[in-house]
Amino acid sequence: AVLAHSEGRFTAIDAAKAKWYTSDLQNKVLDHCVQIHGGYGFMNEYRVARAWRDARVTRIWAGSNEIMKELIGRDLGF
Repeated sequence: AVLAHSEGRFTAIDAAKAKWYTSDLQNKVLDHCVQIHGGYGFMNEYRVARAWRDARVTRIWAGSNEIMKELIGRDLGF
């Protein structure tokens, strides 16, 4: 995606793919981090809890991941 952007051939579908992949991966990683920290992973005094809470919005911000999948699917012909 970065290479396509720097070469001036970055499309809306590329943006949808990048947004869906990165926000999904971010949430998976933070879910594992919370599990590793146990109960402390849910206490707002710890960075991991704040990061986990703040990351939830990336799935809906600037178009939900479901909408991104819909755009990608249409581009693939589904």
